[in-house]
Amino acid sequence: MALVLKINGIDRSSSIDWSSLSWTSVLTKEVDRLEFLIKKTASKTIPALNDTIELFEDGVKIFGGSLVERNEKILGGRLIGYECRCKDYSHKLDGKLVTKSYSNQTAKAIVLDIINTFTSGFTTNNVKGDTITVGSIKFNYEQVTRALTQLADQIGWDWYVDADKDIHFFDEETNTAPFNLDDNSGNFEWDTLEINQTVLNLKNHVFVRGGEYKKAISEANAVDKYSGDGTRKTFQLAYRYDNITVKKNGVIQTIGTDQQTDPATVDLLYNFNEKFIKFTNAPANGDTIVVYGNAFIPIIASVRDQISISTYGEFQHAIVDKSITSVGEAQNRAKAELKKFSESVHEAKFKTTKAGLRTGQKITLNSQIRGINKSFKINRINAKARGSDHLEYEVSMIASGDVTFTDIMVGLLGQDKKNITIATNEVLQRLELFAEGLIIYDDAINNYKRSRPYTWGLGGSNDLISPRGWGFGTWG
Repeated sequence: MALVLKINGIDRSSSIDWSSLSWTSVLTKEVDRLEFLIKKTASKTIPALNDTIELFEDGVKIFGGSLVERNEKILGGRLIGYECRCKDYSHKLDGKLVTKSYSNQTAKAIVLDIINTFTSGFTTNNVKGDTITVGSIKFNYEQVTRALTQLADQIGWDWYVDADKDIHFFDEETNTAPFNLDDNSGNFEWDTLEINQTVLNLKNHVFVRGGEYKKAISEANAVDKYSGDGTRKTFQLAYRYDNITVKKNGVIQTIGTDQQTDPATVDLLYNFNEKFIKFTNAPANGDTIVVYGNAFIPIIASVRDQISISTYGEFQHAIVDKSITSVGEAQNRAKAELKKFSESVHEAKFKTTKAGLRTGQKITLNSQIRGINKSFKINRINAKARGSDHLEYEVSMIASGDVTFTDIMVGLLGQDKKNITIATNEVLQRLELFAEGLIIYDDAINNYKRSRPYTWGLGGSNDLISPRGWGFGTWG
């Protein structure tokens, strides 16, 4: 085997301290990373930030991305080295923010539109999802990678960008690992295989609280019905209404806006945000009041996995996402969560020097000694160079969903954007920055000289008028 590292397409393998090289590949949740050290000598080329970095193993490209960090350090004496940290092509994916809403489109159509609209230079040959319809999804100033992750999470799929800048968006990757794991094949280092099972992240009853959807409510189906008592003026409503209509004893009332309209000019005032109406004069005892219109109804969905509940007991979980604007979307979001987390999590990892494994591949573990025969999905690969000829891989795989610290932090950091409301007629205030030079000249018009510095001197022939001088200072 042989390893080759290219910088901007040029082989720089001889410049690398191979003992320092490590490669990490992660599915969906994190970016792929490559790190290595270059010693600064006259014969070695030091890469610049944003240079294209590629790593090949036996002629197969396993990493492609950009140099995003370069740290200088003294290696000893006068010898300087550079620690280089690279990020996969998701670094270039995130050049622009996605601000767009999608309704009743397939997952594939959404991915293609995001890539075509907000990126350049990427292909979509491995994007699937043309049979999965997404009710609605909204991205509020999200990076492209976060938008793709949110879409994948909503339908329970995965995604990544490969070393050739092609987007993979899939449910179950059709590619299978080039080898499987068993007790006799020797495809992994025998004593490194670990298998864990946990229910720490178990979720089998999921509530989703979304935003609101608009529903036309007629007078016949009105929920907000009240009776006057002769003293009560204010009535709290169940919903907020657009195009609100209020009838008292079957007669349509004139409506103004609370805190804006003079109450003497209308029958009642309406407060949309606080959801109440306030009559100018209290309805008489027995008066019937009916309120209807286009109601904004909160979206709440609840989905249960009965088999999981009967097996493990009930474990509830709530998701709050105001960007969800339909009941169907909320139900799909809950189903996707159950798909990942309603079963106990099987995790496994092992070490191997055999090449060809990639994140997203399916690999089967069939061990009679360990009593397991199960298919896993490779979700993380950590590799270290062992000389310049091969890598040693530590492979992590999973047979269900898991929650990591990265998931928690990304969720917390992105939650505020879920509560932003983007209007269709928003005006963008654009500020462009330009570099501009300015040259200032300072010319002396008159030159004055005083003799005998640091001594008392006369300011002029008339001491009562002219100021006296001491060195270069005057007073008077």
